[in-house]
Amino acid sequence: MKFKFLKMAFAGLVLGVSSFANSALILLVDLTVENQLTISATSGLSLATVSGSDNVGFSLMDLLGSPGFIGTLVSGSLTSANQTSDGSPILSNFGGSNNLNVWSFTGDQFMTFTAGSLAFSGQVITNVDAATYANLLAGQISGDVLAPFDNLIVTDESQASLIGTWQRVVQDVPEPSTLAIFALGLMGLASRRFMKKS
Repeated sequence: MKFKFLKMAFAGLVLGVSSFANSALILLVDLTVENQLTISATSGLSLATVSGSDNVGFSLMDLLGSPGFIGTLVSGSLTSANQTSDGSPILSNFGGSNNLNVWSFTGDQFMTFTAGSLAFSGQVITNVDAATYANLLAGQISGDVLAPFDNLIVTDESQASLIGTWQRVVQDVPEPSTLAIFALGLMGLASRRFMKKS
């Protein structure tokens, strides 16, 4: 009986850590439409309190497979959650890095993020050429979001703060919730118990 309790406690711990890791997810990168990049806010909370120039912005680290980004804005309401969007965020790649920088996205000259509060709201949709699309597909599937950081004005990562993580949308299949995973685990344990009695 104690062994079963330990297994259940361990499963709960794993699910709890998984939920904490997902709470740091603040941006989704959608590449499911060919030659289009969509970056959308999640309900994730900022990991740090930080402010900085909107002209520096924030960076999605290692989003690109190699340096180089060409895109044309379709629409953009992405902004830090407590501010108004200027409707025209600029996406760029500076300094020979694999990072994608987003800047000039708030209605004023500054951006702010507050630890424990919603990090972003809105989304930005950008059309890209075939080479840039291939470069995005060759990048990482997840990474850090640093602010303020742009590889041009702020070039030292130690001068920026980790405000959360980004993750690429691989499929349109929704992630099962923690509760659903827990329920499946309980059903598995119950079915195993009934099979032993037979």
